[in-house]
Amino acid sequence: MKVLYSFLLVFVTSSICAQTIKGRVYDANNNPINAANILFKDAANTALIKEFTPVKKGNFTISLKKKYTAIMVEVQINGFVIPTQIIENPEPLKSYNLEFRIENEQKINLKEVVILAKKKGFEIVEDTVKYNVTAYRDGSERKIDDIIKKLPGITVEPNSGRIKYKGKEIETVTLEGDNLFGYNYTVGTKNINVDMVDQVQAVDHYAENPLLKGIEQNDKVSLNLILKKGRLDFSGDITTGVGLFDKGKMAHDDSATLLGITKNFKSFGTLNYNTIGKNTSPFDYSGFNLNPEELRERDINAMKIIPETMFSSALGNERANINNQFFGNFNSIFKIGKHLSIKTNGYYIRDIIVRNELVENQFQINNQSFATSDYTSHIKKPEQYRGDLEIKYTMSKKSSLEYTSRIKEESIATPISILRNEVDVFSSNLTSKDILFKQRLLWTNKFSENKAIQGSFYQATNYRPQKLIISPSVFNSGNGIDTQESAFRKNYLEGTFKFFGSIKKNKYDFNLGSILEENPFNSNLVSENNQISENRFNYVQQSIFLSTNYHFNKGRWRISPGGSFRYLLQKRNDYVVDQSDVQRDFIFEPSLSASYRISTLASLNASMGYKQLYNSEAFLFQNPILVNNRVSYNNTPSLELQKRQHYSLDYTRNDLFNQFEFITDINFQKVKGNFFSNAIITENTTVVNNFFLPEWTNDLTANMRVSKYIPFLESTFKLTSTFNYSNFKNIINSSELRNNEINFFRNELFCKTAFDFAVNFESTSVFQNSVAKSQGQQKQFTNSSFQETFSVLVTPFKRWKWTVSADYFLPNSDDKSIDFLFLSSSFDYQAKQNKWRLGVELKNLFNEKNFEQIQNNDYSTNIFRSTLLPRYFLVTFSWNF
Repeated sequence: MKVLYSFLLVFVTSSICAQTIKGRVYDANNNPINAANILFKDAANTALIKEFTPVKKGNFTISLKKKYTAIMVEVQINGFVIPTQIIENPEPLKSYNLEFRIENEQKINLKEVVILAKKKGFEIVEDTVKYNVTAYRDGSERKIDDIIKKLPGITVEPNSGRIKYKGKEIETVTLEGDNLFGYNYTVGTKNINVDMVDQVQAVDHYAENPLLKGIEQNDKVSLNLILKKGRLDFSGDITTGVGLFDKGKMAHDDSATLLGITKNFKSFGTLNYNTIGKNTSPFDYSGFNLNPEELRERDINAMKIIPETMFSSALGNERANINNQFFGNFNSIFKIGKHLSIKTNGYYIRDIIVRNELVENQFQINNQSFATSDYTSHIKKPEQYRGDLEIKYTMSKKSSLEYTSRIKEESIATPISILRNEVDVFSSNLTSKDILFKQRLLWTNKFSENKAIQGSFYQATNYRPQKLIISPSVFNSGNGIDTQESAFRKNYLEGTFKFFGSIKKNKYDFNLGSILEENPFNSNLVSENNQISENRFNYVQQSIFLSTNYHFNKGRWRISPGGSFRYLLQKRNDYVVDQSDVQRDFIFEPSLSASYRISTLASLNASMGYKQLYNSEAFLFQNPILVNNRVSYNNTPSLELQKRQHYSLDYTRNDLFNQFEFITDINFQKVKGNFFSNAIITENTTVVNNFFLPEWTNDLTANMRVSKYIPFLESTFKLTSTFNYSNFKNIINSSELRNNEINFFRNELFCKTAFDFAVNFESTSVFQNSVAKSQGQQKQFTNSSFQETFSVLVTPFKRWKWTVSADYFLPNSDDKSIDFLFLSSSFDYQAKQNKWRLGVELKNLFNEKNFEQIQNNDYSTNIFRSTLLPRYFLVTFSWNF
């Protein structure tokens, strides 16, 4: 902490002493110069460059960090000799404006010079940062995802694969400029071999539709992969990995990828099979982390009432995911002439996920104490087929038409064996299906240089039936079977018109549209041919909306007020009790955001907004639904709206030249109206009733990320901290409505060396702490954990790599008797010109077979134990072609 305070003190002090230098560089015809750099030297030692900044569109701005007796400012540009300017006795905090006019070109004949040096890590060209892959490699990388994680300014979420650049989530990852993968870009990042890629480009102001470029207010960012020379025909790689688990079972990690790139055709295909816990697909059946595409399409998806088992673990998938996965994907773009392109994407995935779990609970509720235990053996068998189609037709230079569609069929079978309270034995089998068809037609017309219009028609149908069979019955004292059937369907229809315009630097848009949603639901619970519960209702939403946004761009400021007017009709027809509920609302939702560009490297952003949201249809069924051998849910339906206020403030500084990044943000959300739970917990059953109350709940989140490369240590340090405070309300066993508070803190420190000699190190330390408190309880309930991963990378020869990694995990800092240590090692040899690679992996050498974690709250102590992937070794051979 003292080191952090010292760092912040130095940072603030340097900012106070800094001068701001602005200027313009132009030629004899007053045209701006772009390809130039501005160098800053101390007049006392002009041989040393102390700082520099690039020229963008003829302008430059920099806040100097160094101290100068006199500042010599010099323009560096190929083919010209530029006179320098000197600022004598520079004053702290003062701004200086300079102009450089290039009058004469002087040609200098130089002898040929051969320079041998490391390839630059990156270069900046207008709105694009070009990262050179070679500069960030240490030999341990396999897929391009491994490189992207190391690039300054970019972060990758470990489970979902979602990528953020300078704190903003990217739109997509393009391949040679073409959006081959769409929002499912993790297909590419997880599977493209790192040896195929020359550059990763981070693109600001990304616009997939060229007709809207310069008209639409565009803060989107994307990544673009540039392939190595010689990869622009047909190329790929094949990898086979074979080994043994601890008790002789075969271990596999096999894959093949194929790239095909010609003038009018581009494709990428991959096949993967593994039993070592990897997930090479964009679909997470282990922990249900949503990928970027699923997050964007939640509005068109029907609900699932009975949840499949989650297999997520604090240790990550590659330690806890006992799987047998096959994944295949093929993506292609055909360009037919100048006006027509067709993109197709096909997916197939099949998996078998296995886990044994023990859950023990010690309950203390209303001065009563009792214990429960469940030993479960899970098998989850997901299978999915999916096909996507996109057709783009350029009608003219100012008009285009786009059609997209998708068909998906998914089935998940989850058989489970359960030993309840060490006495009762149950078996259950849950089958779930997910059938989706969606299509969208989008028309764009640019009828002037600063005005465009879009029309969109969007239709989707999603059907999700489920069937749960439990034997013996939980209702008939261990006799017969229980059958719970449940089926939600969502029919979604949307039509919108959007008008874009710009006035000089200011941009605006208007949206007019209508949405119709229909959500029929049926459920039936039967025990030994006797009906226990039934639900049949239809929930309909109809809305008409008009929204507008205006973006004032003045100097360094951008101020964006916005607002939405909406008429919302909700109707719920319950056919079991012959009841109809109707609610009509006129809704106004204002918003305001502001951004101040402090410099080319730093910006400050703030936003606020107010929304009224309808509740999920999962809270609208009234009679009980059985979700496992213990738990059933029911609701007290309500069509009341949530009223949500949101405020945010963030500061970003990204200095690539000095390899320094600082991002901090704070978000506050206040919600009035939500569904709360009333849980009745006994030794054998839990009955949960969800009910709506117009009560306030708050949520506060603060994040900070600091990254710095320290040259004299040849090391990169990253500090990431997250704090969250939230409150909620609930009822346990007919208690009063209780206020609950949770404080959560997570701190992660990453360090990686880049020494020029044969040994380097990497360390990641993670500390988590949560504190919960409930109304009427004097005691606070604390859960804290610590994890340390330390790796040593040895490169004895140019093409030889040896890595040893130790991972220590302490699930509960209050009980140091329960901890876990994992040791892994890998050897790797890469042939000349990267034609083939041979490797040996040894994982979980201490053969930790189970993982245990203890959690406390105000009414129970929970002990969770689950199985892990056993020790294994794997020999892999890869061939590039």
